[in-house]
Amino acid sequence: MKKFLMPLLIVSTSPISSALTFHPITGIAAPNMVDGNTAGNPLANIIQGPGVGFELAPPHARIGGTWYSDAPGGFPSDYLVSNPGDEIIILDLGADTTLFELSYWGYSSTNGNGMREFQLRFATDAEGGAPALGDESFGSSIPFNPAFTALNEDLPRQSLAFGQAINARYIEVKALNNYFNFVVGGDRLGIGEFSTAQPSVIGNPDIVPPGALALALTPTAPTTHNIPLLNTGDLNLDIQTITFTGEHADAFSVVTDLPTQIAPFLSGPVQIQFDPSGLGGEITATAIVTSNDSDQSSIEILLTGSLPALGPNLVVTSPLTLALIESSVEDYSIPVTNGGGTPLTISGLTFTGTTAQAFTLVTLPNTIAPGGSDVVVIRFDPSAARPGAIDIVAHFTSNDLIPPTTDLVLKGGLSLTFHPVSAVMTNTVNFYSELNLISGIGTGFEASWPHASIGGGQPATWVTDAPNGGSGDYFDNAQTPPVIIFDLGSNVTLADIYTWGYAAGNTNGGKNFSLRFATEAEGGALGLGDENFGNAITYAPSFEAAFDPLNPTANAFAFPVSARYVEMTFTDNWKDLVGTLPGGDRVGLGEVAFPFFPGGDTHLKIWATERLSNGHFAITFSSAPGITYDLERSINGIDWLTLTATIIGGPDATSIITDTNTPADANLVLYRIIQR
Repeated sequence: MKKFLMPLLIVSTSPISSALTFHPITGIAAPNMVDGNTAGNPLANIIQGPGVGFELAPPHARIGGTWYSDAPGGFPSDYLVSNPGDEIIILDLGADTTLFELSYWGYSSTNGNGMREFQLRFATDAEGGAPALGDESFGSSIPFNPAFTALNEDLPRQSLAFGQAINARYIEVKALNNYFNFVVGGDRLGIGEFSTAQPSVIGNPDIVPPGALALALTPTAPTTHNIPLLNTGDLNLDIQTITFTGEHADAFSVVTDLPTQIAPFLSGPVQIQFDPSGLGGEITATAIVTSNDSDQSSIEILLTGSLPALGPNLVVTSPLTLALIESSVEDYSIPVTNGGGTPLTISGLTFTGTTAQAFTLVTLPNTIAPGGSDVVVIRFDPSAARPGAIDIVAHFTSNDLIPPTTDLVLKGGLSLTFHPVSAVMTNTVNFYSELNLISGIGTGFEASWPHASIGGGQPATWVTDAPNGGSGDYFDNAQTPPVIIFDLGSNVTLADIYTWGYAAGNTNGGKNFSLRFATEAEGGALGLGDENFGNAITYAPSFEAAFDPLNPTANAFAFPVSARYVEMTFTDNWKDLVGTLPGGDRVGLGEVAFPFFPGGDTHLKIWATERLSNGHFAITFSSAPGITYDLERSINGIDWLTLTATIIGGPDATSIITDTNTPADANLVLYRIIQR
């Protein structure tokens, strides 16, 4: 079939500030096309009209059904090639009507069936009944034959302005192609809706200004911007003047020669220019437009935008994930940019966080010109880092004074070593025959950081039965909460628990849980409900388990504990907390693991210091029951004062001592623990 294109007119999807009235379309025909689904998607869907096919209120988004043809070539194929003859739809307005535009709503934004390029012809009532397919009366008295390109969108109204008034009863729409080869589909022809808008006023132009315009500005050169002034009246709109007021009015000027004229149902073109010379920060001005609209002879449009600060502006992308190498010292480049208007000089870089000592500065760039980029090189020494996730903030100092320092969060981690779990038991009836909670490194999760889960489904997860028969919430029906006990074989030092979620598309995964601990001395393999849990170690933290089935969630203890048994009790799952995902009638997990504590001898470790509101310091340190300790303080690192002697280790493997006499004028305060 021979194809040709007419010159294309502008497609306008600009929102209209007041509701439009649309001409009723009384009939529709497609003599050469076969409906693809006459029951659910008939041809009549194309003319459902306001309130049914599209919203009454602006911007008149489509709400109705669609029509689509059959697929004579099967899938995949191009409908416009497979279907012989012309693809023509005829719209009947019932009587001769003055028309200025055709409103069109597309078929689907994700399917290639939607009509793309098409052309129009017109016929009057006097030219005889409903003109038949290919009737020569189309285009006889009205030679105007415009062509358009529609957007592949299904919701917004696309206003196809004629640029002149047309008086006709019939509109012939001839499809020239669809979106075949643009997106999937195209073996059919599909359309959402047609309508024709009436002028908002008769005998007068009607200016429709936009709301506030957010302009994309650049600091190095002038920019040109369109002001979408729409005319919905039935006479030409004359834009007479555009002036500017406000803080940055002098930076704006008019590009379009004025006065200029806008035909009914067309926008602009009206262009303005912004000159950034000598400006920085937030930009505001108001454009005042005068026209021959008798109702609104003058309108105001707020113009906003932003430029880099006049001074230097240090820009980094935070957070930045580093692929850390565990076996060697490596250098890493951090991209930095000067988003300001004057040269940037970076003067220093420091690090804070739990493994800050593992990072050092290697090189700083030379001065960075406005808009320029460079790199800061840092070095990471894995021997000085703690295994697991790094928690580092890099603090840049520069001549960018707003803010005086620029912070960059560094992400990444080093592989952990996990304790082998010798046994696991639970009080639940389980859906799978295996618990799958202690598969461990290389089976349950990867040995390298970030220790992603291996596999999925039944071989790699644990899940309870559904006491409610598969509906509702597990915790509304179960007699007791799910309890899991892990046996680590002997007393070990624990400071973290890692959990992997159950499933990304299901809410069965356990969410909130609490822990209790027991030592080896408290008696063999403890049973469920054994009162020895929480006896010697009263610390009982609560955490949130992972939802993600691939990547683990790490929960750190407030201080390390020394225990053989860990009791894990779930009090909630993810039901109704993750969108509309199904499930929640069970409780499940992917994996649980306990990393080795990297702190060495926990009996001699200060775990935390906290300055209290009254100026005193609280010192938390690891201890063991029955062992005696001294706490000492220094304000110079040389002379040490014994604050508290003969501290007896507590049952929670920790002790907290408050220093009530910290010197108020001390610039440095150091503490140490001595085991006696």
